[in-house]
Amino acid sequence: MVRFAIIEVNQSLTIAQVTPGQLPEDTARQERGYLIDPATYRSYDQAREALFKMLPENADQTLLQA
Repeated sequence: MVRFAIIEVNQSLTIAQVTPGQLPEDTARQERGYLIDPATYRSYDQAREALFKMLPENADQTLLQA
């Protein structure tokens, strides 16, 4: 089952796909980033919603990567 994790890469937050059998921490390391949220999400949309909830209301949208 594919899962998604929220990571930070180059001072930007992004959503990465975690391959089956892999830990989210390993995915973050492969992307040369850091795991931001220890939870994993079943869909990209769930991860995106969680990411937006983490940000302050006046957050600069340049912190996000697609």
